[in-house]
Amino acid sequence: MTDTCPNCGAELYAGQQFCRRCGTPVGAAVGGEAPTQLFQGGEQAGSAATVAADTSRLGDGARTDGVMEQRPTEYHPPVSQKTSVLVGQPFGSRPLSVGAPPAPKRRRGLWLFALLAVFVLGAGIASALAFFFVRAARTGPVVKVGKTGPPVPAVPDVPPVPEVPEIPADLADRIKDALKGHGIPLPLDESEAVVSGDDTTVTRIFEINSDDPFKAHIVAGNVTVVGAEDADNAVVKIVKHGGSVQERAATRVLAAESDEGVVLMSTATPGGRVSVSYEITVPRSGLHKLELSAQKGDIKVSDFEGELELSVTNGNVSVASEGAVRSRVTNGRTSVTYAGRHEEAQEYTVVNGDLEVSLTGEPEVELKAASTNGRVEVDGALPFKAEKGGRKVEAELGGGGAPLNVKVVNGNIRIKQ
Repeated sequence: MTDTCPNCGAELYAGQQFCRRCGTPVGAAVGGEAPTQLFQGGEQAGSAATVAADTSRLGDGARTDGVMEQRPTEYHPPVSQKTSVLVGQPFGSRPLSVGAPPAPKRRRGLWLFALLAVFVLGAGIASALAFFFVRAARTGPVVKVGKTGPPVPAVPDVPPVPEVPEIPADLADRIKDALKGHGIPLPLDESEAVVSGDDTTVTRIFEINSDDPFKAHIVAGNVTVVGAEDADNAVVKIVKHGGSVQERAATRVLAAESDEGVVLMSTATPGGRVSVSYEITVPRSGLHKLELSAQKGDIKVSDFEGELELSVTNGNVSVASEGAVRSRVTNGRTSVTYAGRHEEAQEYTVVNGDLEVSLTGEPEVELKAASTNGRVEVDGALPFKAEKGGRKVEAELGGGGAPLNVKVVNGNIRIKQ
């Protein structure tokens, strides 16, 4: 019959002195201390049965000393039992307290089952995501439309686009003719312009009727008018001066011709590198009347016997003409050269500026000069003087002749010989 531990009921082996589970003394150890087990072949000292404290016997007869003094009451199991695993502390330590519970057994099966469950769950999620992305790539994004507003009305049928009519080949010429008929300035043809040094000259010829006036309005630029005996028409030379050839070519001149006359204007920048001026040649005696106006620029007229009418907003006027003259300058100066006897009256007015009259040769004239806010100065060589505080002159020279009237509102008048 197999013996069991009286304390914990563990099975005991033959010759066992202590329970391997709870450490309770059993067998011979119950009645007293068990003797220490001797190794086979151990030496005895004298007649005493004392066992040496060595732990092993070497082949050459040497021995190892014990690390500490052996107590006679300490239990040493046989060599064959030293590899046995005791419950509690290691071999040689004190036994576990009575009644200590056994060590729990490791449950490796639960860990394997948990790892397997996690792997299966992850594989399922990965498969579901792959299926979703593949389907989205094939079918495109899904748009859900809710009925949150009024229904969209049906798109009406679009009428067919009418056929574009064929563009006439002379459409450009028609447009130009229409613009010319309404007096709209158009760029001049400069294909035959003459380039010489710093000048580029464009020439235009305008037919005139001796009974009709030739009218020219210059928007900006200086104008020089000369009467010629052999001239039949009005010849206008547009002179671009300064800058490079390319800059002069980029400065365009626009012209318009209508019943109101000829309008000339340029795209030159005021104060820029390129300036534009106009030289006009007209018949000296074959033109009944010449009308010139300038928005900004000077006008100079000489050797013209017909009627002359001038109007300048900002600029100067210089006249040496034998025919009738009526000139008005708003802001600027006026210079008049009067010689001999004239059959037609001449009248010059300046609003803001000075006026100068040069009497050359033996003039026959009835002179009247007056300045509202200024003075009238007369050279000492002339046989008359200013009156009324130097603001007015009335004189008859050479027995009288056609009237010469000069007036200045804000400025001075000088009369010299």
